[in-house]
Amino acid sequence: MASYLLLVILIHSSPFLSQAKQNGIDSFKCVNIYQQPAFSHRKLRHHKLQTKPNIPQFPGATFSRSDVNNDHGCPKGTVPIHANPSIHPQNDINSGVKYFATISTPPGEKTYRGGAAIMGVFNPVVKQMQSSRANVWVQNGPTSDLNSIEAGWAVHPNLYGDNYTRLTAYWTADDFRTTGCYNLLCPGFVQIDTSVFLGQAYLINLDHPMMIEQIGIFQDNVTGNWWLVTQMNYLIIPVGYWPKKIFTYLTLGADVVKYGGTTSTYLQQLDRPPMGSGKYPGDLGWVFGFFTRIRYVNDSYNLIDADHRKMNKVLDSVCYGLMYFTAGGAMKEAMKFGGPGGTPDRCKQLPP
Repeated sequence: MASYLLLVILIHSSPFLSQAKQNGIDSFKCVNIYQQPAFSHRKLRHHKLQTKPNIPQFPGATFSRSDVNNDHGCPKGTVPIHANPSIHPQNDINSGVKYFATISTPPGEKTYRGGAAIMGVFNPVVKQMQSSRANVWVQNGPTSDLNSIEAGWAVHPNLYGDNYTRLTAYWTADDFRTTGCYNLLCPGFVQIDTSVFLGQAYLINLDHPMMIEQIGIFQDNVTGNWWLVTQMNYLIIPVGYWPKKIFTYLTLGADVVKYGGTTSTYLQQLDRPPMGSGKYPGDLGWVFGFFTRIRYVNDSYNLIDADHRKMNKVLDSVCYGLMYFTAGGAMKEAMKFGGPGGTPDRCKQLPP
């Protein structure tokens, strides 16, 4: 019961660093909403800006701009763009070996219009040329031409130049052959909110070692654009969207929705980075990497609880664990995941 009350309390608090603008952690610039990077994409030069989504409501919450009663964002008519201090080129950021602890809907069975989940946000310690992330994904298309959007939190020193946990997204329209990137490193994502933005840091420190975030990716049922939304207090914040025009297969919806953790490490490094909270998942408490209230949007644009009997699991390293179960109550479908990382030989010697 105590763990459940903690979850309820945390989910209705803002997880982002309230003083980030003052202490230099979140360096951003306010740009004219019509002059943001997305509109340099060749397919978006005549794009009609969408300022409000037409997507399913979360029960007990309403859509709102986060700039209501908020003086920390950008002025009206402008949007925040993270001043990304990435210290390595994009191809270096994308390279390396990836490991997964995920659950997903069975591919090809249905058309999905999005996915959402409540997730624990942690700050695992990772090295240079490593990353640790927790995401919700929507995907469609063959492997060689994959359309994919993923969003959640990430610790990624080579992307951000620091070890803070940050709101992060990653997309492609052709399995990263010629399209796609993190956040706004290439044209594509259209920023709408004036305060919450990709690259923004979460409030995680010794006093707050874990935060709670709700992430959703939904296809607009009028425009076909794919929206990223997050939760602040009882408000659902539409952060921005990926226009339908930049995709091929995702224009028709997703055929897979995925949830979980992923890590990456440079090819020459033997160590796997820690995933989630850095602990193997266990039965007691929520000190592990976790997702609760795991849901997808069906082809009729209804939010549906995932069915653990029909979900596929992927766990490809002994350095991580994965538990998927029905938690009951408000949490409903839930998963715990993650682990300490390290070399495979060392991981085999650790208690599960």
